[in-house]
Amino acid sequence: MAVQSNLHKLVDLAREKSSERRRELLREVTDLFFDDVPAKGSAELDQYDGVLSRLAEDTAEDARAELAERFADSAHAPHGLIMQLARDVIDVAAPILRKSNTLTEDDLVAIAESTGQSHLKLLTTRKSIPEAVADTIVRRGNDDTVVSLVKNSGAQLSRAAFENITERAETNPDFHAPLVARKETPTDLLNDLLTVVEARLRDRILEKFDGVDPDELQQAIDASHARLEARLSNDKTADEAKRYVNAMKLRRQLDGALLVRLLREGQLMRCAAGLAVMTDTDLGTAKRALECPGIDPLCLLCKAGGIDRTLFVTLSVMRNAGKGDALRDAREYGRIYDELSEREAQRAMRFMAMRKNAEAA
Repeated sequence: MAVQSNLHKLVDLAREKSSERRRELLREVTDLFFDDVPAKGSAELDQYDGVLSRLAEDTAEDARAELAERFADSAHAPHGLIMQLARDVIDVAAPILRKSNTLTEDDLVAIAESTGQSHLKLLTTRKSIPEAVADTIVRRGNDDTVVSLVKNSGAQLSRAAFENITERAETNPDFHAPLVARKETPTDLLNDLLTVVEARLRDRILEKFDGVDPDELQQAIDASHARLEARLSNDKTADEAKRYVNAMKLRRQLDGALLVRLLREGQLMRCAAGLAVMTDTDLGTAKRALECPGIDPLCLLCKAGGIDRTLFVTLSVMRNAGKGDALRDAREYGRIYDELSEREAQRAMRFMAMRKNAEAA
C-alpha cells in the first residue's frame, strides 16, 4: 500500500512544468519500480507504465536515455514505456533495441516496419533475431543495415531473405564474405556467388561443395541456373542479343574484335551474349561477370573459357573506362590473369559447365 500511495503522489507531482523537477520525478518513480518490481500483468505494472510514459514524454533527451539504460535489462519492464523508448531518437532507443527482452517478436516487427535505418541497424545487433523480424529488415533495410544482419549468426534468415541478399551481393561485395561464412547459406545460392566473389571466397565455396553429396549439388546447380535464367526470361534485350550473336556466329564474325566493339558502344547485353557463346557458358553468368565490381569473375570466365590474355585485359580496361589509370589497371589485370591457373579456373567453372549441360539436356 505504501508503494501505491507514493505512486499516487508522484502522479499528482507529474503535472510539474519544471524540466529539472520532471527529471527528478522520473528517477523517483524508476527507483520505486526497482525497489519492488511489480508482477507481470498486474494492475500496478500498468500504473507504473502510464506514469513513466507520461513523465518521459516531456523530459529531456539525456534523462530519457538514462531511463532506457535502466530498463533495457529488465525482463519485467513496462511494455508501453519500452515501445515508446524504442521509437525515440536513436541515442535513447539504442539500449532498448539492442537488448530489451520485453520486446516480443510482434513488437520487433512493428518497430522494424515503422522506424528508420538507424533503428533497423541496431535491431541487427540483437543476440537473436526471429525470422519474421529479419525478413522485415531485409525488405526495408539499406545494404549497410542488411550486411550487419547477415554478419549476425543469431539472425534467422528465411529462404526469401537469402535470395534477396544474394541478388544484392551481385553489385555489392560487402555481402560476399558474410554470406559465404554463414553455415546455412543454401548451396544453390552459393553457386550464384561463384562468378561474383573474389578468388579467396571462391575457394571457400568450392571447399564447401567438396563436402556436398553429388546429387544434391547437381540439384542445387540446376536450381541456381533456373533462377538466374528466369531473371532474363522476360528481358527482350536478352532475346535480341542472343539472336544477334547467333547471326554473327553464322557469318563467322563472332570474335574478340566484335566483343570489344560491342562493349565500346555500350551494348553490354550483346557483348555478354557473345562472351557466353565464346566461353561455352550461359548468358546470365557472362552478364554478371561483366557487371561485377570486382575483376576476378571475368578473369575466371575468360581463363576457363579460352579467352586470351590480351582480350581479357582489353575488356577489363574498357569495362572500367574513366574509373582509374588505364595503363596501371592493364598491368594489374594481366598479372591477375597470369596468376590464375587454368586448372583452378576449370575447377570453378566445372559448376558453370554443369549448368550449361543441364540446360542442353
